[in-house]
Amino acid sequence: MNNTDALLTSPTNVVSSNCKAVSRLGAQVVVMCKLLDTTLPHLTATQCAEISKAFRHAIEDAMSLMDDIPLTVEYHSTLLEQTNTLLTAPDRKSTAHK
Repeated sequence: MNNTDALLTSPTNVVSSNCKAVSRLGAQVVVMCKLLDTTLPHLTATQCAEISKAFRHAIEDAMSLMDDIPLTVEYHSTLLEQTNTLLTAPDRKSTAHK
């Protein structure tokens, strides 16, 4: 009976652990988005351009590290979507303050 109980609680533990990990990741995303939203209005156009250039290089480096690792389509599409969102954010912020 102990083996049966262990087999039944094992998936529950995995789901609980994954939910906690996703919750932590979600909280990190909220904090980073709020940091971005509060920081961008204080940057000059030159600073935004320099940050965008450095960010592009950092993303390219990160993507090159994952070339040999099979990742899901969802991962790649989210990475590209978020990268594009962050690369266009300085432009949106600067035009909003004109």
